[in-house]
Amino acid sequence: MVVTIAAILFGLLMPAVRTSSGAARRMGCSNNFKHLGLAMHNYHSSYNQLPAMQGGTGPQGNEMESNLRRLSGLVALLPFLEQAELWENITEASTIEGEFYPSMGPAPWVKSYSPWRTQVPSFQCPASPATAEPFGLTSYAFCVGDQVDRLNDDHESTRTVRGVFAGRFTTKFRDIKDGLSNTIAMAEIGNDLGDRYAIGQTLLGQSIDMFESPESCRVATDPDRPGFYSQESTLASVGRGGRWADGAAAISAVATILPPNSASCSVGLRLTDDAILSVGSFHQHGAHFLMCDGAVRFVTDTIDHGEGLPPVIRVAEDESSLSESTQFDSDAWLPVSPYGLWGALGTARSGEAEDAP
Repeated sequence: MVVTIAAILFGLLMPAVRTSSGAARRMGCSNNFKHLGLAMHNYHSSYNQLPAMQGGTGPQGNEMESNLRRLSGLVALLPFLEQAELWENITEASTIEGEFYPSMGPAPWVKSYSPWRTQVPSFQCPASPATAEPFGLTSYAFCVGDQVDRLNDDHESTRTVRGVFAGRFTTKFRDIKDGLSNTIAMAEIGNDLGDRYAIGQTLLGQSIDMFESPESCRVATDPDRPGFYSQESTLASVGRGGRWADGAAAISAVATILPPNSASCSVGLRLTDDAILSVGSFHQHGAHFLMCDGAVRFVTDTIDHGEGLPPVIRVAEDESSLSESTQFDSDAWLPVSPYGLWGALGTARSGEAEDAP
């Protein structure tokens, strides 16, 4: 009788234990983001700008002599995250197992460079079951707004940047015209678990028509295994967040086009090609995101992301081309996002008046 009662109580308690564990992981993930938000603000206080999504030294030399200007903005935030020792290891030239590495290290895909293999605790959400092998991972990526092209380029002005971040571009808080409390700086991403799980990978080689109908990316998964890519599909060589030190968009960027926990799709076969890169997480029904004012929020995957999904805005050098097929608010710096509240939260200079979730 006692054994029976104990078994019943254990069965009743297990759901509560699982719920409590999930809540703890979600809280831990939120705390990581708070630390990143504080680091971002301290960086801005020191340099009067935010770090670029891609930076570093180069592009002279080869992958061992230079990081080819593809280091993630997370590298620049290290000294503001109580990672002084790791930062010093990266900034100082070093010799590891007989191999010489320059200051700021080699390319972020060089496995023999131990700093790139290091897992920074605050870069991985406690809910992610992915293993940091062979590189350290990140569960947190930089927001490019509702942009799909020029994600890895140099940008000379805010005119060709939809979100806060894009490629080798630095933003000042004063450039974020929509307001720090209304604009997303970073958001969660899934990690590759080796089973073709959609939120942890980028689907390659998709038709450029995808930009006319982003929903085609959202449903480009295996009909027999919803949420997973088919065995026949071509996936990126590195999963989402698969190298925390790598600033390539397919690894370290998110867009506010499709709702959280959607697939990510590229029209090319490289990590730097034009793509729709979605927010994702291992939490139920949504994901965390970090606002530019440092606030951390949770957004559900049912957030308003536009009616009918009109064509993706593709940036251009001149304003006339930029607003050619899009509603343009004359009082705004850039066209208003067509992706509802989700798109509005991602853009930094579009003048949308929105109610944050």
